[in-house]
Amino acid sequence: MLKKIGFAALAVVAGLFILNSTHMGSYAKTAWHKVQKTAKGQVPLEFQLESARTEIGQLIPDMRNHIQSIAQETQVVRRLREDIATTKTNLAKQKDVIFALKEDLKKGNVSFVYNDKRYSADRISAKLARDLATCQRCERELESKEKMLEAKETALDAAKEQLASMRSEKEKLEVLVDTMEAELKTLRLAQTRSQFHLDDSRLSQIKSRLEDIRDQMRAQQTASELAAEFFPDNPPADTAKVVPSKDNVIKAVEAYLGDSKPDANLAAQNH
Repeated sequence: MLKKIGFAALAVVAGLFILNSTHMGSYAKTAWHKVQKTAKGQVPLEFQLESARTEIGQLIPDMRNHIQSIAQETQVVRRLREDIATTKTNLAKQKDVIFALKEDLKKGNVSFVYNDKRYSADRISAKLARDLATCQRCERELESKEKMLEAKETALDAAKEQLASMRSEKEKLEVLVDTMEAELKTLRLAQTRSQFHLDDSRLSQIKSRLEDIRDQMRAQQTASELAAEFFPDNPPADTAKVVPSKDNVIKAVEAYLGDSKPDANLAAQNH
């Protein structure tokens, strides 16, 4: 079993070595990038924009966490400022005590009375040495705290600027996504118009047929007009007048004249 695992591991290492040291590695990388590009191209742009909007929305929790961190650091800075102020006050008082003890020792007295208690000069001298060392150590610590305060204030200001920049960039990204969505809608509308092509071949055929019929009608009308102009006594068969029968003519005349005989003189004038 261990041998099989060992051979498998060796095969994997050898495969990786071959991929990294031969053209096969280049081919594999190229194929992988191509697959990634193809997969990305198959994702609808609408989905990608919606995903981007979701990612932008995730900036809000990040900003809230950032705000929480700033609030906590602000409290740390506030406490450090208070600590420095208290240290400075205590240090000033301690310096006053040291100065008083130093002045007393300079008088050359053998003993001193403080708060109704007597102390020897050696004891006061030892106390003065300890208090001096304490003050010096306190000053060094105070200097370190002031440097720390300065660094924290600088970092806090940078964090606030970063938060403001993040909010500004978030707003810009939201506007950008809105703009791109509007542009995508316009693109989709244009694509829809280009893809929707009405098959008007039948309509064109009908129009062409009607135009042909109209041309034939006009041609026949022109032929009739020309025949009537150049052959008035021989009209075309389809336009020749039908000769009425004798009985029909008589009936028509009687219907027009009636039973009375027309005036001879009027008839003569008509002739």
